[in-house]
Amino acid sequence: MGRQAYQDAMRQRLRDLSLQVASIRSRLAASPHDGLRQELAEQLSWLEHRRDLVREKLDALGDEPDGTWLDLKAEIEDAWDTLVQDFEERVSSLA
Repeated sequence: MGRQAYQDAMRQRLRDLSLQVASIRSRLAASPHDGLRQELAEQLSWLEHRRDLVREKLDALGDEPDGTWLDLKAEIEDAWDTLVQDFEERVSSLA
């Protein structure tokens, strides 16, 4: 997969994750459980921060020379995999 195709695919993944987070946030307002609502809000904020870091790395990918962009891609993949795993383990189980 070329650089541009990879960036496009990752941007779509980031949008999908953002939609999931927004959906959970909208359901938070209706939750009668203050403790759960607070915990979820904190987890979502932490995950959004990490999502933004992945997005920054993805944006920097376009500036990488042809010979080294694959190294940054590997960093992005690692960060993304960890982010998705944490989302599934920490947030999906609480939502």
